[in-house]
Amino acid sequence: MLSFFCFSRHLMYSFNHLCFCEMYPCLFSITLQFLFGSGLILLKMLSEYVDISKCLPSLSFEVVQRVVEILKHFNTRTCQLVLGAGAMQVSGLKSITSKHLALASQIISFVHSLIPDIRRVLFLKIPEARKHLLMSELDRVTQDYKVHRDEIHTKLVQIMRERLLANLRKLPQIVESWNGPDDNDSQPSLFAKAVTKEVTYLHRILSQILLEVDLQAIFRQVVQIFHSHITEAFSKLEVSSPQAKNRLCRDVQHILVCIRKLPAQNFSSEPVRNYGLLDEFLAEKFGTKVDE
Repeated sequence: MLSFFCFSRHLMYSFNHLCFCEMYPCLFSITLQFLFGSGLILLKMLSEYVDISKCLPSLSFEVVQRVVEILKHFNTRTCQLVLGAGAMQVSGLKSITSKHLALASQIISFVHSLIPDIRRVLFLKIPEARKHLLMSELDRVTQDYKVHRDEIHTKLVQIMRERLLANLRKLPQIVESWNGPDDNDSQPSLFAKAVTKEVTYLHRILSQILLEVDLQAIFRQVVQIFHSHITEAFSKLEVSSPQAKNRLCRDVQHILVCIRKLPAQNFSSEPVRNYGLLDEFLAEKFGTKVDE
């Protein structure tokens, strides 16, 4: 732990001349808490290349070429190991979890944020005639990092969608018991408990690692999926008895309470947080609502 702290302090000192710590102190501090080993090594290598460029201006062009190659390789290898699930063969992981994806997103986002300052510093000693080609290369690398990050976020949303669909397939069987005369359970159904537990778990894991802007982007999509898929499934249910209707109402309310807590700012123009199709279903079917 002490060596990690010393290494982190060294990196912060090394990147001071990039002005990164001064421009993004909060981002740098938060990210260092979760950077895995390869990410820290990458930062150290970039710092050393910046030092070489500063001390040996005549090598600036070659330094930029090497930095571009390193950034490309790191991005490609991270994609192979995480999105491509290569880590399951390399390190024996049983699966690539949401936490692995979040950590990959975080380091990719972090490096993506570093590139403009790295370019500014490294290009100080590059002749104007040679800058254009290198700028184009770095622009392509920057775009590759952005695309990679977006693909990770899409995968996180896809995981949540697949878990929701898996639970929805069990819903008809659960609902069958609602119409029975002996059904007096006042608790939400196993379906409602399962979907809210899983999305709450995802939120807890991602909120420990990702920045708020990334959380918002991911959970806006998750909230949309919840509203559309659950509303569609509930609309097709055949509930006839009063107790079955009460069970359905409780489930909708339970799920909406969970949805209200998810970070999906500006999801809806309505004053109620994360308002959507499921709210409209509740109002139309039962004449009630779930507030903040």
